[in-house]
Amino acid sequence: MRRIYIDSNILIAYFSTDKAEESKKKMVENALGVFAQLKDAQLCTSMWAVTEMVNILVSSKGIDRTEVAEMESQLVSERRLQNLKIHFVEVSRDKDYDFTEFFYHVKQSILKYHSGVGDVIHSVIMKNNGITEILTFDEKDDFKQIPGLTVFHPKDIKI
Repeated sequence: MRRIYIDSNILIAYFSTDKAEESKKKMVENALGVFAQLKDAQLCTSMWAVTEMVNILVSSKGIDRTEVAEMESQLVSERRLQNLKIHFVEVSRDKDYDFTEFFYHVKQSILKYHSGVGDVIHSVIMKNNGITEILTFDEKDDFKQIPGLTVFHPKDIKI
């Protein structure tokens, strides 16, 4: 089964009420509609993506904290976007893996790929869960610098 990781900026566009995000929101909704038709695709994300989403929706998009908390609670409880099931992955499938090892891998990836901390955290989580594809609006191409990842922009997802 094909596993595709949902970046935090996809969640931000989906949940944002900011008019500046409307075109991105439509692209996300279209991409989710395409994924809903695929039988071999599993959409995944992590609590790190949700944490980034909450931060941006409150601090940059100006959405009320209570409203954002409600969005976050619904997403984490129902695990759905546009009626499409989203699978939340842990930092690793390996039960022996601890935060010391996780942060060592994050540090090594930052030094090796020169990508932003947030994107490196996503990439380490993806690697630890055997996920090689990511749906993102990342304009800086941080993910493209990391070998083994296939980066999809929502505008490129078509039937």
